[in-house]
Amino acid sequence: MGFIRRFMIRHKPLQIAIATTCFLTLAGFLFRFHPCPSLSIPWKGTEVMGLTKAPPRKPLVKPEGVVVSGLVFYGRKSRVSSMRCYLERNLVDNGGWLDEVLWVANTQNEGDLQYLDEIIASNPAKYKKIIPEKPLSTYTYYKAWQLLERGKYYVKIDDDILWIDDNAIPNLITRKVDHPEDFVVSGNIINNPPLGFMHFRIGALHPYFPESEQPSYVTNGADYWKPSRHGFWDGPKNFTLDIEKPPPAWPQHRWLRVQDDTMIYQTPINKLKYEVWGSSYQAWSIAAQMHYSLLENIENNALDLYKFEKPWTMYGDRIRINFMCIYANDILYTDPEHCLRVEATRI
Repeated sequence: MGFIRRFMIRHKPLQIAIATTCFLTLAGFLFRFHPCPSLSIPWKGTEVMGLTKAPPRKPLVKPEGVVVSGLVFYGRKSRVSSMRCYLERNLVDNGGWLDEVLWVANTQNEGDLQYLDEIIASNPAKYKKIIPEKPLSTYTYYKAWQLLERGKYYVKIDDDILWIDDNAIPNLITRKVDHPEDFVVSGNIINNPPLGFMHFRIGALHPYFPESEQPSYVTNGADYWKPSRHGFWDGPKNFTLDIEKPPPAWPQHRWLRVQDDTMIYQTPINKLKYEVWGSSYQAWSIAAQMHYSLLENIENNALDLYKFEKPWTMYGDRIRINFMCIYANDILYTDPEHCLRVEATRI
């Protein structure tokens, strides 16, 4: 997806990010998709909108001699308990590309640390714990990067990544290996400004509103993550939702699909901007709508809706780095002759 000129790492307390098969190099967005079995179920009374099936692609093969380490900045059991299974799926022992996973323990919470110990104990050959002398923050994260080993590729993952598409990590590594000029390859992440602005503009997001009344009964059946199992939102045609409005009072409220696609301009995502902060980062309603849109796209086997046709070059603009691939040598460059040449050129 392009070159990242600077690293500014911050954590959003309530952020829930999801990495898809698409990837962004800090030289641009380039996406490939690994098709999954169709989950599309016709909705009564309407046709599933924007359904675009991803063409079949051959699975990527890990290049011989390429060593890949996961680098997880760990802090919260509540987040990692979801992500953990996806890391397991991506281990080389299970057919994935991760030779090991390094867990950087960046918390002092006893419960969270105990859960990390459980993770390490479950696979001590592949999982390793790193304990910094002091908790890392914006200006001390560099200490974790100093621990990288030359010759290895690293997939850096924040603990608020909850879902990882099966082919996301292979795509990240493949792009970085094939394009060493890209300093960083970043995942195409849901609820990760400014990407939401572009997801909206290319048709990957869909109209949703929170339910207006508390239902008398909602099952927690295994297939009820699918938006089509909950029916359409029922409300007036001129309804709009203020992004500052608090969520419904009852717990675990649902968001329901709006049948009329043209009403998307009345939904919270219409307020998305190409920005790193602001309402695109803070509004709970925007985040909820982006995640429900993802569930719809997964159900309809339409993850290709997130696809960018050409690279998106960052040219030094900031992009969040919750899920990205780097090559250790690019950071741990220690060739004295090279450094001398660079300094001489600057003079």
